Amino acid sequence: MRISPTMPVAAQRPRDSLGCFSSDLSRDQVLCTETMVFRRKSALGLHESHVETPAADRGLLIGISLVNGHRRRVVERGRSRDVFFRSGDIYIRDFDSDFSADFSGYFDFCLIELTPEFRQAADRIVDQPGSGDLGRVMALDDPLLHHLVQALLPALANPNATHPLFMEQMSTVIGAHLLRRHGVRPEEEAGKVVALAPMAIRRAQEMLVEGEEGRATIAGIASELGLSRNHFFTAFREATGVTPYQWLLNQRIDHARRLLRTTELALAEIALHCGFADQSHFTRVFGRIEGVSPGRWRERAR
Repeated sequence: MRISPTMPVAAQRPRDSLGCFSSDLSRDQVLCTETMVFRRKSALGLHESHVETPAADRGLLIGISLVNGHRRRVVERGRSRDVFFRSGDIYIRDFDSDFSADFSGYFDFCLIELTPEFRQAADRIVDQPGSGDLGRVMALDDPLLHHLVQALLPALANPNATHPLFMEQMSTVIGAHLLRRHGVRPEEEAGKVVALAPMAIRRAQEMLVEGEEGRATIAGIASELGLSRNHFFTAFREATGVTPYQWLLNQRIDHARRLLRTTELALAEIALHCGFADQSHFTRVFGRIEGVSPGRWRERAR
């Protein structure tokens, strides 16, 4: 029987933006920042599939395998090769050419799409001039990047409870690592990061608190202080012992303690007063830091 081009065919089911059939995946999560799109894509058990993406002006894609035992036969730029991934192995590839691959084995990847804006922002991320481009690699072990994306997995699983400052902080650290480890023109570190003056630290803290409702950003604070994002992030952490997001979270928990101790406000009201998404989010974060629920802490404090 001859099939008309207009007739529906099973193989013509739509693919997602990375060439996967979403129906084949057990997990398909996404979070976006200014210059990066983070995804986690997984399949249960042993998995076989075929992916393909047409050439597009989309920047670069970094994949980090979260499991051992993933195999793929890659066809790109007219060449094919067989690749085996262990947990922590990464690849960096272009979107500017047609790509296809046959997958087999286990499949659980964290994927980072670097948008074209990433290259333009590179000099604001690190204090190193350069093109903002990365070397192309396949199945290369990168333990630090693997560790960083592990810290992102809870945010990908629950994006509504994820603070934008945390995601900007993580994208800054990941971007700095990619540029320094995989930049096409790697340069030596400029030396120890210059410490922030006490006045600069106070100004950064003021902006974090004042910008709570307006979503203070690392980019905005770094620009105010005349620093790159990574320079500000690293210097702030060295000066205070915590990251900007952790410092802000500590302020919110301190505020919550005061309200628990001195008012009769309900937990849901305290959660909103202190900038948490809801009572569940507040209880989860407070319990992780204090070791007890807000209600139990209030009973003990009184």
